[in-house]
Amino acid sequence: MSKVSQRGPYAKGELKREEILDHAVEAIGKFGYHATSMREIASACGLSQAGLLHYYPNKEALLIAIVERREAKQTNIPPNEMDTWVNSLLERVDQNAQERPLTQLWSNLVGEATDPAFPAHKYFVKRYRSTRSNFAQQFAKVNKHSTPTVEDEIKAALATAIWDGLQTQSLLDPKFDMRRPFEYAMVM
Repeated sequence: MSKVSQRGPYAKGELKREEILDHAVEAIGKFGYHATSMREIASACGLSQAGLLHYYPNKEALLIAIVERREAKQTNIPPNEMDTWVNSLLERVDQNAQERPLTQLWSNLVGEATDPAFPAHKYFVKRYRSTRSNFAQQFAKVNKHSTPTVEDEIKAALATAIWDGLQTQSLLDPKFDMRRPFEYAMVM
């Protein structure tokens, strides 16, 4: 039985944490991390600021909880064939389109994380390194290399940049579908 499906104060606390994260995603996604106050998030949740601090002791803890929740939702399928791998990535494209507020928040956080003083700066540096490394490993597998070559690493950096660029375009223009351009780029 999951923690959320249990009865009692613990389950209610978990449900409230999820509700807070939902409101925080919406607010920070629209206005950015620095422009969103804990007071605004608390109000959206029907809590006082002190009540919000009971669940998340500070804004940084709330930010990390949002990032961790998003990461937990992302699947990591390491298939050996290029078509299967691209299809798993296209599933993420669809998932991100369905979770637009979270995707918008993520995109805003990436931009804000370019500032070394941003609370999640180190997290995003590490995540991008990991993403490029995982992509390079996948390109190496597909190309039957035992370890990634320089070309695999360059392809990984380009695939990451293409993903982010297409995602930004889809956030700016809801009529733009990044799926086909991404699929095309991955099989070039």
